[in-house]
Amino acid sequence: MNIAIERERVRTETLHRREALTPEDRTRLSQRTVDSTAHWIQREGFDFVMLYLSMRSEVETSGLLEGLLNSGKQICAPVVDTERLELIPRQIQNMKTELVRHPYGMLQPNETCPIFPTEHLQLIVVPGIAFDRNGYRLGYGKGFYDRFLTKCSHAVAIGLAYEIQLIEDTFPQTWDVPVQHIFTETGRIDTYSKIRK
Repeated sequence: MNIAIERERVRTETLHRREALTPEDRTRLSQRTVDSTAHWIQREGFDFVMLYLSMRSEVETSGLLEGLLNSGKQICAPVVDTERLELIPRQIQNMKTELVRHPYGMLQPNETCPIFPTEHLQLIVVPGIAFDRNGYRLGYGKGFYDRFLTKCSHAVAIGLAYEIQLIEDTFPQTWDVPVQHIFTETGRIDTYSKIRK
């Protein structure tokens, strides 16, 4: 078995299923997902959260961002540094004035937003194309989040996904970092990698 080919097959097939959802279905399913995520964040008492800003067919996070800001949480979002291949967390206080469009297509905090200390992060919400029940994920293949999560082993990592993104095996590699929970429109999944090594 060629793992690289299998990973690309899974990525392509799952992305095709995700993009086949209608905009109305994406909005409806995203709302259910972020509602349960927001309730869990409040219940668990996370105050310092890094949240991805959705693009294309990803689970939509603008409502979650707005709700967390309104509840007094300190929220940062990643700035993608394509030269150093790393994510830089910058704090957001006003989502209407502080966000700019990255060439990749997603919104991100502008350069006036302060860099958020990674050691203060309690929760990191990550996107993905496919997730398995061990908590491993396939993204777009650049490794940004795996490298970032390696630096933040003290923080809880969760993934947001539609049910159709859950698969049997993502064929994880040694550098892949699992999330402890996955939230979908049907609720929370505690992964087999809930306790990070």
